[in-house]
Amino acid sequence: MKYDAKEFKKYPEIMNKEQMRIACHISKQTALYLLQFNLIPHTCTGKKTRCYAIKKSDVIAFMNDREVNPEKYIAPKNWYKYGSEMVRPYKIRIHPPCAKDEKKLRGYYESKLAALPDVMDVAAAVDFTGYNRRTVCQWIRVGKLKALALLQKYMIPKCYLIDWLCSDDYNNTNRKSRRHIDMLWEAQKWNDMR
Repeated sequence: MKYDAKEFKKYPEIMNKEQMRIACHISKQTALYLLQFNLIPHTCTGKKTRCYAIKKSDVIAFMNDREVNPEKYIAPKNWYKYGSEMVRPYKIRIHPPCAKDEKKLRGYYESKLAALPDVMDVAAAVDFTGYNRRTVCQWIRVGKLKALALLQKYMIPKCYLIDWLCSDDYNNTNRKSRRHIDMLWEAQKWNDMR
């Protein structure tokens, strides 16, 4: 469908996924594909629901480009299928390339963790990374993530968490959490404004 300026006046400057899909006349699955594969620029707010914030100008640019290059936005044939031959989204999701610039990645994580205390518990690390408690505790037990054991409780200094987040071992994890993937995409676009 072509871009209609009159129809877009009723939408806010920052749209959520549902508003974007209605404006573009696409299904929920197609909208999810376009956002997960970063075909429409967006920011992830970190919420569990309504986590996508999309600029109206980016949606308009997508609609105009879709008219010229429709094949660029076609989802793989197995994206919509269910059943035995379906490839689940986590298997066909495009993972961002591993960050080459460790200094930039470190700066990005320092800015994301600035509001958190200098020493945090496992629950805070779980909230930040998107992995479950068992996985984070396993990283600590095998020595991948350094932590302090205080009164039968692990406490993680922020500098140790940043070291782990920037490590190749963490970023080459096969089954990445959704938050991990979103942060890697975000880190590629991040510029230090200081």
